[in-house]
Amino acid sequence: MMFPDDNQEIADFGLICPECGVANPENAEYCLVCERDLRNTLLFLEDDSFDLEITSDCIIEYRKNFWGTDRTGKVNKYPLREISNLEFGHPITRFKFDFNGKRHVIPIKNENMDSLKKLLNEILDL
Repeated sequence: MMFPDDNQEIADFGLICPECGVANPENAEYCLVCERDLRNTLLFLEDDSFDLEITSDCIIEYRKNFWGTDRTGKVNKYPLREISNLEFGHPITRFKFDFNGKRHVIPIKNENMDSLKKLLNEILDL
């Protein structure tokens, strides 16, 4: 029986493709399966009512059906330079921000909230 060398690096497949949902290595430029360009995807979160992609310049919300099993085709794009007044709510997790003069509230899983908050704090210098 062979064991991996302790000095061998194990690839982190934490970059989820927003197109097909396949896990890719963190430094992947293109999806291993559908070849979507991943160079601008900083974070992708799958949630109950939507999938959320964070790029270097916007938040993209892919809406899902009532059961959360399929996307509806509705996509909301929020350019980061145009959102303000961000809040990360607890104990009921809600991601809130202002865009085009309206308040937007997106419910989000606890496990996704920390990743989203960390990334947005970094890229928006909050």
